[in-house]
This record gives sequence, C-alpha cells and structure tokens, in this order.
Amino acid sequence: MKRQGIRVLSLAAGQPDFLTPQFIRKAACDAIEAGHTGYAPSAGIPELRKAIRGWASKWLGVDYADDQVVVGVGAKQCLANAMLALCGPGDRILLQAPYWVSYPEQAKICGAEAVILPAAERPGELNLRALEAELDRGAKVLVLNSPSNPCGTVVPQNQLEVLCDLVASSGLFVVCDDIYDRIVFDGRQVPHVLRMRPELAESILVVNGVSKAYSMTGWRLGWALGPADVIAAMRKLQDQTTSNAVTFVQHAAVAALEHGDDAVSRMVSAFERRRDMVCEMLSRIDGLRFARPEGAFYLLVNVRDLLGRRFGGEPVGDDVRLAELLLESRQVAVVPGSGFGAAGTIRLSFAASEDDLRQAVERVADFVGELE
Repeated sequence: MKRQGIRVLSLAAGQPDFLTPQFIRKAACDAIEAGHTGYAPSAGIPELRKAIRGWASKWLGVDYADDQVVVGVGAKQCLANAMLALCGPGDRILLQAPYWVSYPEQAKICGAEAVILPAAERPGELNLRALEAELDRGAKVLVLNSPSNPCGTVVPQNQLEVLCDLVASSGLFVVCDDIYDRIVFDGRQVPHVLRMRPELAESILVVNGVSKAYSMTGWRLGWALGPADVIAAMRKLQDQTTSNAVTFVQHAAVAALEHGDDAVSRMVSAFERRRDMVCEMLSRIDGLRFARPEGAFYLLVNVRDLLGRRFGGEPVGDDVRLAELLLESRQVAVVPGSGFGAAGTIRLSFAASEDDLRQAVERVADFVGELE
C-alpha cells in the first residue's frame, strides 16, 4: 500500500519511534573518527563489559565478574546463543503464552521442545500451576519476559516469589529477557528475581540491550550476564559465528549506559501519555477487551467478541483475517495475536505519534461499528 502512495497508520511497530539520542549518535561518530572500526574482542570491548557490569550492580543489585558477561549482536542473538548453550535435543524449554514469536523458533534451533504454558487469567502473568506440572515432567529452562511483548504486562512480585522458590528447589534455570525493563509506567520498577533473591544468580541468565530503552534497534547491541560456565559457552558460539558486535557501536553503548537515564525517562513519559490516550479511546469501543499495559509499548487486545461477525458480508473468522480487513478497509496495520500464541487477539503498538495513534484508533472504532 505504501508503495502505491496509500498512507497506512501503523500500530504494528516493535521499536521506539524516537531518534537515538544525539549524544549517543555523537559517541558513535567520535569512535569512528578515533579509529574504532576494526575487530574487537568477540565478547565485547573491556570498556563496555565494565559499563554493563556497573549497570547490573545499579539495576539488579548483583556484582558480576568480567567472565560473566558477553556482548552480542542484539539481545536476540544473546537469547539464541543462550538456548544453544543451555539446551540440546530432547530438552524442554518453558514459554509462557503469550510469548515473543522468536522464542519457539530459537528452541527448535537447538533441538529442544518448546513447551507452551497456557495463558494465565491476566495475559502476561505466569501460569504457576502449569509451570509446576511441567517441572514434574523434567522441564529444564524457563524464558521470562517482563514487561511482556506482546502484552506490556509485568509479572507481579508475589508470582516471582513463588518462582524463586521453585528455582531453588527444582534446579530450573531461568532466562530473563529484560529488554523492556526500563520502559515502565506509573513510577514503578519492575520486580526482578535477582533483586529479590540474589543468591539464585547461578540459576539465572539476564539478557538485555540498548535497542528499546535507548531507541537503538538498528544498532544491534545486546548482552547477557550469568554463570561463568554458561557465558563461556556463549562466548565460544559467538567466536565461531558473528565474532564481535560492531566496534564503534559498542563505544556508543558505553555512552548510553553511563549517561542515558534522562533520555530514557523522557521517552518513557511520552510512551505513558500515549498509553493513557490509547487505553481511554479503546475502552469506548464495544467488543474490545485488554489489560492496561504497565510497561513496554504494546497492548494485547482481545477481539474474540468480534470474531464470527460480518464485514461487508464476509465472516470475520479469526484474528489474522480481522487484521487483514483493518489494513484493507481502514489502512490501519496491527499484528495478529496468533503468532504470539494468543489466538483471538491483536497486538497494538503505541510507538507512533499521538496524532497517528488518535486517527488509527478512530479508524478501528469505525471498523468495529460497521461489523454486522
């Protein structure tokens, strides 16, 4: 449609719509001019590994050694390398539905079985009963994503307390995908298993990066922190695949971690205003249900009450067709929830301007009003 000159209002973006802060861009340019354009240590430049360890001490309350950190080409690479390091054929990796679309595919890469925990009553929280049942069946690893993509919800502290007890008693290893942990609303801080039980650090791998918090998605820079033996395996994988993340990007990431708090706060405030506006507008549309996001920049909207109704005489059979009809008839792009293990939902992103968000939700309301 865009190639045909049709303006599409996108609520599908998985990245912030802000420019990377100027001081970070300048740090990258300065690094290029200083000659930091060659190879670097595969595990990351020492300056960045030190900055990441300082970040972990500040935000997680855990002091990691240098051999407990690896810098990768985005958090996605770190997650994939983690699964390859931790799991093999026949192992069972637990994923809480709804889940990020790449988790099951990464499990397949290492020959493991992705075991989907059915959605909890509130999407984005943990189904603890199902989790405990899978532990009895020999599950090895849980991937934990809070705030969640696609829900924007945060796993509450009381559930994490139960999870900590299970980790301590069962030997379960937890991979924390914390990529949205700085994008949190209402003045809160995301509860974290390591802040609650730092003595479990040998059973926890933390994955994070600069993509979301610093609006640096295209820079491809992430990291992992965890037990030295797991990190060593991840480093070996990286040695023989990508080698180092882009050298001058690593220097820019040092600037982000050391001087970026104000920039993050400004962006989070903008996202919070957008969330409030979008939630208020959506709440007035009959047939849509959702949990108010506590972080990230997504809403997972339950559209099951709309399915089976007709649009232009055609039955709206599922969330995929509903998303297609929204695009075709109203030029609004959303993401079907089926890909996240959440059939009957659509994911909306509020990583767009307030004017675009307002127009897009008005078009959604107009579409719903036309259903028969």
